[in-house]
Order: sequence, then C-alpha cells, then structure tokens
Amino acid sequence: MDNTTENFQSTKDFKFSSVLLTPVDEDKPLDISGLVSKINYVESIFMPFVSATMVVVDSGVNLLQTLPIQGMEKVTFSVKTNMREEAFEYNFRIWKVANRYAQQNKQVYTLALVSEEAILNECRRVNQRLQGNPESIIKKLLTEELYLSSTKPINSEGSLFEVSYLPTKERPFDIIAKLIHKSVSPKAKFSTDNTSEPTSVEVTSSPDQKAKKIRGSGGFFFWENYRGYNFFAVDSMCADDESPLKSEKYNVQEWGPYVERGVNVSDDGDNRFTIESSTFSSDLDLMNGLRRGQYGSRIVFFNHSTGQYDEYDYILEETYDNMAHLGGQKSLNKISYTQESLSKKPSKLMSIVLDHETWYNEPGIANPEDEKAENPTKFADWQKYYAAQSTARYRLLQLQQCLIVIPGNAEICAGDRIDIRLINKVSSVELVEEESSQEDKESSGLYLIAEATHTYDKTKSTNGAFTTTLKLTRDSYGMKDEPSSHDNK
Repeated sequence: MDNTTENFQSTKDFKFSSVLLTPVDEDKPLDISGLVSKINYVESIFMPFVSATMVVVDSGVNLLQTLPIQGMEKVTFSVKTNMREEAFEYNFRIWKVANRYAQQNKQVYTLALVSEEAILNECRRVNQRLQGNPESIIKKLLTEELYLSSTKPINSEGSLFEVSYLPTKERPFDIIAKLIHKSVSPKAKFSTDNTSEPTSVEVTSSPDQKAKKIRGSGGFFFWENYRGYNFFAVDSMCADDESPLKSEKYNVQEWGPYVERGVNVSDDGDNRFTIESSTFSSDLDLMNGLRRGQYGSRIVFFNHSTGQYDEYDYILEETYDNMAHLGGQKSLNKISYTQESLSKKPSKLMSIVLDHETWYNEPGIANPEDEKAENPTKFADWQKYYAAQSTARYRLLQLQQCLIVIPGNAEICAGDRIDIRLINKVSSVELVEEESSQEDKESSGLYLIAEATHTYDKTKSTNGAFTTTLKLTRDSYGMKDEPSSHDNK
C-alpha cells in the first residue's frame, strides 16, 4: 500500500479527490469539495437503495440561489482512503435540502442524497402482469427502460417457486418488497411423505391430509450496496461454506476478526482492525419475540375463490436445526412454562385472505395441493406453507444486535459478514488469570452486517477522520469453534 502521495499518517486519514455537483439539464459539473465538511454514506439490507447526507458550509458561492438547487442534481464524489490506493467513487441525486442555518457569515445546510433509482421509483407505476421466478421479475423491474433503467450489477439467486402477479399501478420497489416475503430458498425441500425429517409446518384443519415436511426457511432480502443490487435468501446469507444451504451465487465478503481494545491497550501499531466502541441494542426481547411469532405462530388462510379454509401451526423448535446460523449455538434455547416450551404454544395469530387466482394464470382453479405432481408445482400457493416460517426467520435474525465503530473501511458493505471479538465487560478484579476469560465468548463471533455507515468528517484532525459504523445482527449466540452456553443440555 503506497499512501506517500497523500501523506496519510493515520488509519482514519482520507481526502476528497473531488465532489462534483451537476445541475439538472447541464453537462458541466461544479467541484464543491472545498465547501463540503462531512459526508455520511449509508447502506442497509432493509433498504432497496443507498443514501447519503452531505453537510455544506457555503461561504460565498451561495449554491442554493445561484444554481439554484431544485432537486435531482447529480452529485459524484471521489474519496481516497488509507485502505487502498484506488479512490472510492459514489453517484447520487439530490432529493432534499435540510437543516439550513446561518453561522458567522456562512450558510450551513445538509444535502440529502439517494440513488437515482430511488427517485425514478416514485415516478414509475407497474400495471402489467409479471410472471416467472422472483429473481427474473426483480431484474426486469430494475433494468427495463419502462421501469428503473438501472445499469448497476445485480447479484441474486432464484426462488423455489415461480409467480404470476398482476400489480395495480404499484411502484417497482413496493412490488419487490412483496416478493421477498413470498420467496423461498431453492435449497429448501418440500415433500408430502411421512419421513423422519423434522416437521416445520403441519396442516391442522384437515386430519386426513399428510403432514408437510419442510427443510430450510422462507424469506429473502433485497438491498443495494456499493457492489450493486442484491437478492438472496436469509439462509444463504447465514450459511457457512460447509452448509448445504449455502448459495453458489452468494459470494459474501467476510471481515475480521476485529478486536475490541481494552482500556490499557496501547494505541501504537496497526489499528485498522480494532473496535473502538460496541453497544448492544438488543440481546433478548422475549415479549416482542412472542408477539411477533418468533417461537411459534398460527397462520389462517381463507381462499375466497374456492371457499377453502386452512390453518397452519409453525413451531420454531422443530425446524431450528434445518436453518443456517451465524453463531455457535447448536439448538434453540427452550423457554419452559408449566412443563412445556413456549415454542409449542402459537403466540401470534395471523389471518390472511388468500386469492390463489391472483398468483395463478392457468386454466381452472389454482390448487397447491396437487398430490399427483412428481415435483412441487410452480404455483405461488406453495409459498403459504412458508409464510409463518419467513416471519419467524426475520425475527430470529434480530435476536442479537450490536453497534460497533471501527476505523474507516469503505470496502465493507451491508450484507457482508464480520467476525468480532469483544472483551469481557466485568471488572478486572473478577477475571481469572486465563487469557480466554478476557473475551466475551457469547457475544463474540460472526455477525451479519445489517447496515454500514461510512463517515467522512473533514472537521476532525489535519487529514480528516474516516470512521465506519456497523449495525450487526445475528440469530444465535456464541462462536463457531466454541461451545455455547445457550445450548440446551
């Protein structure tokens, strides 16, 4: 790594190579890098687009009036950091001017920035039937000129089912938000035989029907990061290389280990892989988990096209082992109540009016219960077996949530995984002599990066301060190579 030309001394040093603002309907950009004091760049697995905020200290140019700034102006900024020789380049559109105030003959305000596709999404409505695998539908909505016209890379995997859906003038991202909840990992298995595989969903309303044996889980994420758009199953994002649930298309970046420093640790040396601070926003929320169906739920379907009424009970305990997990915890930590686990009692009731014909475009009445089929049909009706499971899967992934601040690393993206090693927070007097006791083994380990915020602040130090704030989440406790205290005995 050669940073001599930039004279970077610290791991946090950075420099804006350029910050270009191009007015609407003009080709000549204006370099405003001298006016920018701070940029926050944000990406999240819960958002279909990236965003940023830019603090401008205007001491004479008066951009708001001379351009003027009206929205949709293109902003491109390039940043040199201490992590690599090449600059990082970001492209946005202005959608908002906020927090404007005067200070010592200067005008200070914040420009809110989003991906161009986010603004186009507000202006596009889909009113044509969409058919095929959710993966192909998403690519269609992203790339076709009629919709978002995006040229960004798309990283994705297919769903187990195909759909046929007729939108009613819906926005593209709103349609995608519906598809991710109805998509099922292609690694999931479905059969109607009475095998010894764990039962995750049982038909309770029709005793004569066979129990449905399901492995894997429903639920996908769709998000944008620096590398492009992403569409992957929750299990694919959690699976390690040895897991049968790992997707060949999910080439995740794994970072670390990042190590939390103790109070008496020296600041000398390479600190690029240190954790400056850590905060847990959630370690356990039993009440919320029960209300949201994390441990068990009952889902009721009524098909007004056929008059069919179905109930399905979902029990997390019976399918936990068939999911991919980030932590070292091997089994669900059962919560006992009057000699029974709370996971055996459906704590959330969901009632859904399901019109099979909305998703089915073939002659006759849509019937997902076709036992004559050698393989599962492509009807989206099969997805109802995974509806409760995907709800629980999303909730389980938020079991342990942590916020960490590290030296800036712009290559880290939302959707990546990170290995963190946190120190034991008890007092040093209470610690024994073994080095292993210095580490919080139940909170350390592998996490999914749910949100990444890269902050470029010119107001701190000579070469500025570049930090990365990560919101981490995972579905289980402990480290992969260590026994977890949360495993049932």
